[in-house]
Amino acid sequence: MAGECLVIALILGALNVGFFRAHRKNWGLAVLPLGFVPFVTGIVIWCAEEFFHAQYTFLLPMLLIIISMFVSCVWIGLACWILIKTSKLRIWYLVVAIGFVFIISAIMLLKFYFMFF
Repeated sequence: MAGECLVIALILGALNVGFFRAHRKNWGLAVLPLGFVPFVTGIVIWCAEEFFHAQYTFLLPMLLIIISMFVSCVWIGLACWILIKTSKLRIWYLVVAIGFVFIISAIMLLKFYFMFF
């Protein structure tokens, strides 16, 4: 699961670099919170498996994914109101970005649920 999360974060990071190189800094900063949930989940699971050689409990990944989802949604909201100027574009950005974060978080939560039960 850690590998998949880090690949998703890497793809979104490449998209982010593309925006910054095209001098679209506002869009680069707006895309940045989309990779927060997979990046945090991947790093913590990889560190727990590689460095601590410990089987993580059922509750730790669940709490981690939920907390990182809330942080990402708040970050998306702040990025929306600061970086995007038109109201129509703001609404679409909020719907798509929060929908993406919610769906990816739900997939990770279901993965951990069915892995342990």
